[in-house]
Amino acid sequence: MFEKGATAVLSTPELPFMVAVKQAGIYSFDDGDWFLQYGLSQNIYKLVQLGHFIFGIGDYGTIIRYDCKQKKWNQTSFPTSQRLWDITGNRNGFIVTHGGSNLYVSNNFGSTWSVIRPFKKLGQKPLIRSLLYNHESIYMGTQINSEYGGLWEYHFEHREIQLVKKEAYSMISSIHKDDDGFLFIAKGNARSGEGTIEMLNPFTNRWAACQQPKSEKAFLDIFKANKKLFATTSQDEYGFSRIYEVEKESLSLLPIETVAGHGFRGAGFEDQLFICSQVESKWITKWHEASKLVH
Repeated sequence: MFEKGATAVLSTPELPFMVAVKQAGIYSFDDGDWFLQYGLSQNIYKLVQLGHFIFGIGDYGTIIRYDCKQKKWNQTSFPTSQRLWDITGNRNGFIVTHGGSNLYVSNNFGSTWSVIRPFKKLGQKPLIRSLLYNHESIYMGTQINSEYGGLWEYHFEHREIQLVKKEAYSMISSIHKDDDGFLFIAKGNARSGEGTIEMLNPFTNRWAACQQPKSEKAFLDIFKANKKLFATTSQDEYGFSRIYEVEKESLSLLPIETVAGHGFRGAGFEDQLFICSQVESKWITKWHEASKLVH
């Protein structure tokens, strides 16, 4: 819909959408209008609001922070050449991001950081791809690693790590946990070429894959909007990716729309959705009335 390719998006109470435009900076987007908020050349792959700060992370260890009270931006970088994909935490100043196989942890909204090496005892250390903070512990999804790939949980207080789900041939690109304790992961499978959205039922402790109308190489993001759950995918052989609504009760995926290029991130505001792709940005108004088309 818009020629501005984008890599991350966040919805806030003050602004419908804040968008990381590809190699251009952070823009606000409201009802079709774009306004540059902070210019930078590095791509940002995740935007999140924690307390009164907005954080963004991306290429070459880049981390940006916006103080919503002071109306000020700050930019720094971690000593890593790795692309940062995810950042998480709580409203009290506890922030966690990653670089390679390490975690970067802050207790003061990113003013100072310390390093945790959760995989230090493993021989072939997996690279972290996704994060989710959850009650004094953190879930870590890895990039493809045949020996130690999968979903891990690290307990900060006890400094213990456990494997939640092994994935020898898949990356875990996004993690979501709902208020009822159901855990969702977005996967991409290199061997079969089939990505999945999978759910862990906390009452049965069993994983189940959502039924989907079309094979996908990879799912890239899971996000909640208006009490509903959505997922985005990588692009297919025709150059299009899809946006799905995730039906928890029936464990199925309902196609909503398509976007050119990889669907990196998505967010929602009222009855609107905003999807980021490196090719285009797609703003979907009244998404529930959109035609259910699948390329």
